[in-house]
Amino acid sequence: MRTAHGRRPVVALLLALALCAGCASLPESGPVRREAAAGADEAPSAPYFNPPGPAEDGSPAAIASGFLVAMQANPLSTKVAREFLTDRAARTWRPNRGTLVYEAFTVTPSGSQATVRLADVRRLDARGGWRGDAPGRVQELTLDLEYEEGQWRVEDPPDALVVPASFFDRTFERRTLYFFDPTGRTLLPDPVFIPRGGQSATNLVRGLLAGPGPALAQVTRSAFPRGTGLDLSVVVTESGVAEVPLTRELLRASPADLERAADQLAWTLRQVPDVARVRMVVGGAAVPLPRGVIDVPVSSAQDLDAAGDTPAVLYGLRGGRVVAFDGGAAEPVGGPLGRTGFETRSLAVSAAAGRVAAVSADGTTLFEAPLDQPSEGEGVRQVATGTGLLRPSYDLFGGLWLVDRTSAGARVRLVQDGVARELRVRGVTGESVTAAAVSHDGTRLAVALGGRAVARVRVVDVLRTDEGQVTGTGRSRSLVVAGEAAQAVDVGWRDPATLAVLSSTGAETSRVDYVSADGSPVAPGLVEPSLFRDDATALVVSPQADVPLRLVTADERLFTLAAGGSWPRTASDLVAATYSP
Repeated sequence: MRTAHGRRPVVALLLALALCAGCASLPESGPVRREAAAGADEAPSAPYFNPPGPAEDGSPAAIASGFLVAMQANPLSTKVAREFLTDRAARTWRPNRGTLVYEAFTVTPSGSQATVRLADVRRLDARGGWRGDAPGRVQELTLDLEYEEGQWRVEDPPDALVVPASFFDRTFERRTLYFFDPTGRTLLPDPVFIPRGGQSATNLVRGLLAGPGPALAQVTRSAFPRGTGLDLSVVVTESGVAEVPLTRELLRASPADLERAADQLAWTLRQVPDVARVRMVVGGAAVPLPRGVIDVPVSSAQDLDAAGDTPAVLYGLRGGRVVAFDGGAAEPVGGPLGRTGFETRSLAVSAAAGRVAAVSADGTTLFEAPLDQPSEGEGVRQVATGTGLLRPSYDLFGGLWLVDRTSAGARVRLVQDGVARELRVRGVTGESVTAAAVSHDGTRLAVALGGRAVARVRVVDVLRTDEGQVTGTGRSRSLVVAGEAAQAVDVGWRDPATLAVLSSTGAETSRVDYVSADGSPVAPGLVEPSLFRDDATALVVSPQADVPLRLVTADERLFTLAAGGSWPRTASDLVAATYSP
């Protein structure tokens, strides 16, 4: 399927991204290890490659080119690459501080310098996190060379690994670090790209201790005390216990934060094969947790899932009523909006809060009511009015988010405890917006932007207190959905790190693309939707991985994404639909 940068660049980028293994150890050398065969969805391992060292009497251009080639050693090693450096540079070079991934390079010599031009560059930080560069970026590196012991050597290498995207496709993998939201109620995923192989657990823990990347920095926190580091490599015992040796700063953590730190490790290290339990160790001794244990299973703390820990339920608008689907049959909900007499065009449901919200057919009024049989005195309430209210959405705190399309552009409102207030949101307020969706965890608001030559979305951080009260919005970033002409129609959260975007590509064709909220290539394994040959008007999407993606058409039909990427019709006479976890 096409992604934000097209299929080929995205795949290349994905691994490219992977390369930024600052969090990843780059060994000086290493033995060849026997690995299990790659799975059906995994990239095959890169072939063994022991690059040649510098040629005798090599020119500045040859030394610069050889240095770049040497960084492609497999198994991953910087030993040969350092042979192209002066003695001083070899001692001080720090390739773990970042990664530059490119599609092609050229070297132009000029005296004792060589200019390396990298095409279509992507950058990763020291953790392996995506830096958000736009596609097509060109970067030039000017390398100074010195004549040392009768040979040219590079004196000022960049503190980064510099590699082609093809190398990363086979050498690195997308993994996730987990950090708490401000309230400590959920763990949010932060994608990173690390080298494949036996050091995965160590690289993941290093990245976790370095803290969240810029895409999550304003909306997450870590339970590890500042300054906590990894003392040695993570060791996985034969019984599947990952022993994580940490520095003494960990002992400053409160009992509650010790529990949370263990949860962060459990969620992060569950991605490593053969790890069943996690144990924190300081000075060779296991650190006891407040609950009286010294290790925790990696399957623990399921209630911290940012996608929600209760099964998603499909709701819809049919015949003027809000209906719930149970095993394929649709029954009216027990609350007031389950009765006839209401003309509405979109809805949102919070099963946890027991509330349902619906926008009137003319888009001027937002109603809210109990989802099930109301208590005495409860009923349908008008909670907001506007000009062209878009589909609302609930967060896990019970906040109801909506965008009003006015002649002056979009206005964002938050309804909490029945009271609506307006929020000024950078990059959204006053803009042309076609749809909006808050993440279930309540940390980010995504909007589909209209009036663009290509489909774009914007993701905005939602700032909260420790108690969950919204104090405003923060960082705002625009993401390109596809490089070809298309108009963004709708947006929703396919998982806590990934957006699904519905775009109109023609009079009777639509497309769904996935876009990572930080702009990086998306995780492998998502069902790749085929082109939808009809006029789709809305997405129906849940962040829970096992819940299917659906589309609603202008003629009130519901289509469901099948495992092979096709769109069979599954229901009719639905004005709108939504999921509630």
